[in-house]
Amino acid sequence: MPTKGKNPRMQKEVLAGPSKKRGRGRPPKIDPSTVVGAADTYRTWLPQFWSKLGPRLLVAKSSKEISAAIRELAAGVSASLVPYSELILRIVRDPKFPAVRRASQIQFLADSLGGQGFVTPRRSREICAKERSKVRHVIVRQEYYIECSCGYTGPALDGACRDCGTGELSWDLISKENR
Repeated sequence: MPTKGKNPRMQKEVLAGPSKKRGRGRPPKIDPSTVVGAADTYRTWLPQFWSKLGPRLLVAKSSKEISAAIRELAAGVSASLVPYSELILRIVRDPKFPAVRRASQIQFLADSLGGQGFVTPRRSREICAKERSKVRHVIVRQEYYIECSCGYTGPALDGACRDCGTGELSWDLISKENR
């Protein structure tokens, strides 16, 4: 029921739920968590094969050479990397690609591949940097109130009794509680 002085049309929209309109700006082509997840996967795969695969990628002249090198030297992950052979060639030929340091080359390639062709390699690296710089809150300490057989009643210290240090529950008590 609309109140006096309120626009009835606006009142209906509020009752209907959240707006169906898209937010401001260009819609994202890919979810940032997907980009970072893929980049992290590549960051774990590439160091395993980089000692042999890296030099072949750096001297490759075509995407066919890159595909052949991946199939030959990284057979376990070739199904995931071969579809991006043209993208890998563009990334390796990028003027900003690190020339010397192995770890930097792996990270650059992995973060650039994270976008999987949905976004440019540069944008993929930007997304990875932005997502990794976000502060993630984690539970550092979790406290419980306990009743110990030594007589202590109160908050636990790291999941154990503060007086005697006992940290496990009696199975007899657990089975009685679950009945």
